[in-house]
Parts: sequence; structure tokens; C-alpha cells
Amino acid sequence: MTGRRRLLPGCLLVLLSAVIGLAGVVAVLAASFGGTSFGREEPYRWDDGALVLDFTRPTSCAVVPEAGQRREVRPVRQREQLEVDRWFAGPAEITCGTTVTAWQGSGASLRSFTSSPPFEYGLAALVVLPLAGAVFVLVRRR
Repeated sequence: MTGRRRLLPGCLLVLLSAVIGLAGVVAVLAASFGGTSFGREEPYRWDDGALVLDFTRPTSCAVVPEAGQRREVRPVRQREQLEVDRWFAGPAEITCGTTVTAWQGSGASLRSFTSSPPFEYGLAALVVLPLAGAVFVLVRRR
């Protein structure tokens, strides 16, 4: 293959890598917005669906359902994101000692997915592999 004939596939692989990287950044940004910050003064109302709490410092949160048992939620590490499973039906009120950010429903699912190791490592692999292919195509000699 001549140099010019290798240029198009190499450029397409670089473009593919850029598009995948951009899609990943957009997904992470979309997952970052939509959270609600709350703390001691104003409780958070958990209506339905999945819940993700993002802790920036150690604290505990009291989850008090309208119908069900009260539970404490506490992160293990100083900076941690926790998925909280429902153990009750109906709404609940959550109060934390310091400011915490909450996502519920589809926002919680997206937040959980984009911060998972499979997403992070998969995105990195999907960006790097086409670049490696481009290098192989563009540098290969015949």
C-alpha cells in the first residue's frame, strides 16, 4: 500500500477514536448534572427508583421511609459514591450531617454506569485501540 492509500484508513481510525472519546465525555458530563445537593438543614425526598449518594467527606445519612424501618447510610471512604437499595415501599426522607449530592431514577443509573470500572476501562480501550490501529496502518512499511 502506498503512503497515500494508508492515509485514509489511518485518518478514519483517528476520527473513530475521537468520536468515541467525545461520546464518553458527553456521557460523563450528562451523568454529572441533575444531582441535587442537600444536607442537615433541608432533607431530600426519595420518591422512587434507584438512588446514588455522592459523599465528599465522611458523614452519615438517615433514611426515614414513610412506611418502613429507618436506616443509616455511611460511606466507607472519605470520598465515595454509594448506590442505596430500597428496602421499603413509598417515599422516604433523607437527612445527612454534611452536604451530599443525590441522583435518583434514570439519573442514578447513568451516574452509576459512568463511574463504574467497566465503563472507564472500556472507554479507554475503545479510544486507544483505534489509535493503535492508526499507528500500525500509517507506520507500516511494505
